[in-house]
Amino acid sequence: MLGTALALAAALTAQAQSTYPAPDSVRGPVPPAVLLKVGLRATHVSYSGSGQAWSLVVPLSLGAEYRLAPRFGFYGQLEADLQTSRTATAARRRSPQAVAVPSAALGVGLRYYYNQPRRGEPLRNANLYGSYLALEGNLERNAVVGRFVTQSRRQTAAGLTPGLYAYWGTQHRLRRALLYDVSAGLGLQAPTYYNFESIAPAHYNLAAQVNLRLYWSHGFYAR
Repeated sequence: MLGTALALAAALTAQAQSTYPAPDSVRGPVPPAVLLKVGLRATHVSYSGSGQAWSLVVPLSLGAEYRLAPRFGFYGQLEADLQTSRTATAARRRSPQAVAVPSAALGVGLRYYYNQPRRGEPLRNANLYGSYLALEGNLERNAVVGRFVTQSRRQTAAGLTPGLYAYWGTQHRLRRALLYDVSAGLGLQAPTYYNFESIAPAHYNLAAQVNLRLYWSHGFYAR
């Protein structure tokens, strides 16, 4: 009798587990529906200095990602290299500190997290992100050294370069709110437009990028 009761209890338990979905603690964590990120593009940090002058570039990075499905995410990011510098005069007095934006970039793209489970499958571990393939379109703005003469005045030119890149990357959590995102890829850059005018001859160029970004992040979960 005891053996029959135990067998019946085991059968009922197995049926209940197959009928009702497992709780989140069993299925594992779910990626946030929206992920906001603020941080630095560490590969663009630079410093140069001497006894007469110094210059520091701090590359800020803002990003947002919307998870369309467990394996697909749509994202956008805005990045700017902020340059601060100071120069000593002949009288050993220092000139006012200058801050400029030598370059900035705006990008939008689609990521495919190929090592994530499909909808309804349990996560293999507590990693919410993982490795991905991405296709990104972006627009880079770079200030041009020197001044150019127009019909009315002299002005500093700015170059706008559209591009399309394919990336392999990996994004992981360091701590509760800290992420790192490493990516490398190849792309095609369109001709640069200087102050919205193309300079002939115009050429399409192949380009490569390697990026390391460190983020503070905050996720919003679907109800």
